[in-house]
Amino acid sequence: MDELLKILLIEDSDIDADLLVRFLNKQKIKFSCTRVWNANTFLDEIKSNKQYDLIIADHNLPQFSGMEAFHICKSLNKNIPFIIVTGSVSEKVLTEYAKEGVDDYILKDNLLRFPSAIQNLLTKKKIETLNAQLSETNKKLNNAYSDIKDSIDYARLLQDAILPDKSILKDAFPESFIMFKPKDVLSGDFYWFEKKEDTFFVSVADCTGHGVPGSLLAMMGNNLINEAVNLKGLSEPSDILSRLNKQVKRILKQDKTSVSDGMDMAFCAININNKILTYAGANRPLFIEREKKLIEVKPDKISIGGIQERTMQFTNHRIQIQKGDRIFLFSDGYVDQFSEQLNKKITIKRLRELLIQSAALSFNDQNQFIVDFFEQWKGTHEQIDDVLLMCISIP
Repeated sequence: MDELLKILLIEDSDIDADLLVRFLNKQKIKFSCTRVWNANTFLDEIKSNKQYDLIIADHNLPQFSGMEAFHICKSLNKNIPFIIVTGSVSEKVLTEYAKEGVDDYILKDNLLRFPSAIQNLLTKKKIETLNAQLSETNKKLNNAYSDIKDSIDYARLLQDAILPDKSILKDAFPESFIMFKPKDVLSGDFYWFEKKEDTFFVSVADCTGHGVPGSLLAMMGNNLINEAVNLKGLSEPSDILSRLNKQVKRILKQDKTSVSDGMDMAFCAININNKILTYAGANRPLFIEREKKLIEVKPDKISIGGIQERTMQFTNHRIQIQKGDRIFLFSDGYVDQFSEQLNKKITIKRLRELLIQSAALSFNDQNQFIVDFFEQWKGTHEQIDDVLLMCISIP
């Protein structure tokens, strides 16, 4: 007990008070002592701004007792360790002490127990204080978590509302499928599609990061595509990606700051009548499955936004598609997923093999095969990224 112990002593006897003080000094206990001997002075002292570490009270005082002092502390919610000193003790008194919750009692002929009793009470007090602080901290953390979770859950509703209605895709392509599995509540992957006259525009995008940061970029990307197609009237995928690149750099001030975030994207314009597919890609390829073979159209190895020049141009690829062709667009979340058993990624090579292996299946069975393989591969391993895979069968 190296710290100075502040003791409030309730004792009417000068001799007993002096004896106790001498004993505590002899035990080399560092303390300061304030002494009171009646109810009024005790009440004044306990209501003062002084902070006491320990109250020691004689069991019997004229017109006052240690138990009455203890009751006063309880009524004022003063959680101060309390020791009663008594000359003798009966079973009845012991029962009363225990029932009322007195911390400890010391017999006057056994003062040697004082040091250990004081140490035990102070240790108990510290533990109770720490527990109370931890409880209050946990309460604040739980409240903060609840507020954050409510905000993120609402943000998810907004993000879901911004994504296009899947019925638009189904109307144009009855056999269509979207595997969309955000890693967290919010997603940095997003899909976009819209039909304008005889052209169906469709895009899959993978923004830097996931969760809240990724979702902010995803919402920005969604708005920029809408602006490029619906306000600026752009129809060439390469022009749309080039404009997005400039706009992301402008909005994020990437020529003036160290912010290098952006997005990878595969963008297609499908002329439904002529069956001409025009594709441009920013680090995201296009797969076309035809007659159980896989055609891969490689993207430009540049992203939208980031460190490359603002004037970078993307390449258009025009492809004559056929009835029954299955078009695959995807982010990197699927191929980058680690296996529970092998601790290896799926890889884009394995995805190619899976698509060829399942090409003979019906459209719905193939899509279920793709989903089932991912879940079995992942097992109990953590999902490491947002997953987005879209498949469209040309009618």
